[in-house]
Amino acid sequence: MSLRTILNNLSMFVNSKRCFNFMGLNSPFHMKAKWFYMLLVILWLNPFTVDAQKQAIVKVEGEAQVRIENNESRDNAMQRAEELAILDAIQNAFGTYVEQSTDMYVEDGKVNYSILAGTKMKADWIRTNRIKFSYPEQTSNLKEKIIWIKCNIEGEAREISSKANLDILTLRCPQKECAATDFKNKQSLYLYFKAPVDGYLSVFLDEGEITRRILPYEQMENHSAVWVEGDKEYIFFQKPKGTAVSGIIDELELYTTKPYEYNTIYVVFSEEPYVKPILEKSVPTENEYIIPKNLPSLTFKEWLSDSRAASASFQDKKIKIRISKK
Repeated sequence: MSLRTILNNLSMFVNSKRCFNFMGLNSPFHMKAKWFYMLLVILWLNPFTVDAQKQAIVKVEGEAQVRIENNESRDNAMQRAEELAILDAIQNAFGTYVEQSTDMYVEDGKVNYSILAGTKMKADWIRTNRIKFSYPEQTSNLKEKIIWIKCNIEGEAREISSKANLDILTLRCPQKECAATDFKNKQSLYLYFKAPVDGYLSVFLDEGEITRRILPYEQMENHSAVWVEGDKEYIFFQKPKGTAVSGIIDELELYTTKPYEYNTIYVVFSEEPYVKPILEKSVPTENEYIIPKNLPSLTFKEWLSDSRAASASFQDKKIKIRISKK
């Protein structure tokens, strides 16, 4: 018999005429029984109350300032400033972990922290509501102009109770030992993935203004995600061994017309099902390649924010890759 059934039966008995007649309306036993019932209700509801408090989304704000280095693009410096401003906002609201902290834990493959800018955090960033960049200048003693980027950010975050600890690598070859983030033009890309629990997986490639979905595969049509088993190693975009064709599996080849460019791989995982964003159709090219389905990067990031807010188990991991023409 479930606890809910026991509570319902006890409630019916305590409040029934038969109970009153048996014990008397003001019977001490009747009063004790009602207090006992109320205590059971409180104990039963308490775990849900605590869990709801842990998963509350709160508004936060922070700021950070970084110097643009000589060999660094402004876009990259802006991204660094944004990440540090997010980190500052989370630290202001929740505090942060250090490596030796005793209140970090890993249990059943799950962790109670997130990592941003190399720092373990107590909360996940849900969405950005407002962001502002400014560019204060400073002249050094050698009369060299130093440009800083300052970021002020306002957003929403949620304290982490527990989430899957994922093992993810971008690869140059279909082996874990080929882990890399630097790639050459027309070089293949593979992805190693392992999770401690069963769940749903999808992968996106952000090119700046456009984000392309590269998993599920093209022939999986409108599937929102790929089902993966816990504790099982996967290497995606790998042609099946012993076959001349890839079949349902898409093989990826990176391409750039620039001396070099940076793209960002987003690996999305959740223990609960989620619905993919609306995508534009893939486009076949003259040389038998296919350009994957896509959507605007701003729309993609809005989808990420909404999905994070909807589920505490939804998470996205970013890996920045560099593609060189030579």
